[in-house]
Amino acid sequence: MLAAVLCMAACAPKEAHLPRNNDSGVNTAAFDQLFLDANLVGSTNEMHGVVVLKDGAVIYERYDEGHSADVKHALWSGSKTFTATAVGLAADEGLLSVNDPVIKFFDASELPAEPSDSLKAMTIWNLLTMSSGFRHDILGETEALAVKNPTYYMLHDSFSFYPGEMFSYNSMNTYLLSVIVSKVTGKKLVDYVAEKLFKPMGISDFYWKESAEGYNMGGWGLFLRTEDLAKMGQLFLNKGKWNGKQLVSEKWIDEAMSVQIMQPRNERPGWPVQEDWVAGYGYQMWRCDNGTFRIDGAWGQWAVISPEKNVVIAVNCLSQNGQAVLRYVMKDIYDKI
Repeated sequence: MLAAVLCMAACAPKEAHLPRNNDSGVNTAAFDQLFLDANLVGSTNEMHGVVVLKDGAVIYERYDEGHSADVKHALWSGSKTFTATAVGLAADEGLLSVNDPVIKFFDASELPAEPSDSLKAMTIWNLLTMSSGFRHDILGETEALAVKNPTYYMLHDSFSFYPGEMFSYNSMNTYLLSVIVSKVTGKKLVDYVAEKLFKPMGISDFYWKESAEGYNMGGWGLFLRTEDLAKMGQLFLNKGKWNGKQLVSEKWIDEAMSVQIMQPRNERPGWPVQEDWVAGYGYQMWRCDNGTFRIDGAWGQWAVISPEKNVVIAVNCLSQNGQAVLRYVMKDIYDKI
């Protein structure tokens, strides 16, 4: 038992903090406005934590009274970028390709007896770019463990459009990517990501929810500290390199952080157009209206990545108006760097 405990301790990721730079020349006092503005701080708009990196070092870090640097935070759909990066790692290993048909990774017991033309045409790229065409998104039922076999459900789902025809956001696309990564690696998604990314990046405190059939949720359910979310943004700025080691290929990072598909401007009829959600989509990443890219989770879990300024802005908050708060982040932080 002692040997097992020692092995677990040795194999676990070791925590490592990003370097701090208190002499960056950037006036960070203005960044506090995100925590002080009455339009943002309230019962439904809360700024939980912000970490800003410039040239790979933390130049600003602040948390509200209910959160701290040591508290893991739900990333919601920010989890998707981590799942997509796991797909990139598997692609780097030659275990899959973005052009592979999705049905290639499932056996007869999981697939319809006669797969539709749409299902046969669907590729990994379609899942990565939210262009699968699946009619239903059963995130809620999967999260509540009400659907015992979400994989089977989705593979038997009907289609709203032929794969690749358009963008339509569906978290179950990412769930299937989690399943596929587990199938080709023989490991749970979280264990694969921990081995390939978290351990070398010094991310030691994490949790990823599982479905009723035992797969990590993929499209949501990952909990990380705000600094660790910032690390992921920095990995993208570094073109997949960390401490001199190439963790993810530069080719994959370039593809992931480029516009692969455009979103329709009227996807939610009756809603005002939110410019930062219709500016283009990469591999489970969003392009902002100002040309930056971001990891994005519901209610304001972001890592804004700017190669132009060599900056990452990691935010964990609770907001019912993500577009407005993101504009504040750009105005009060990004534009002032």
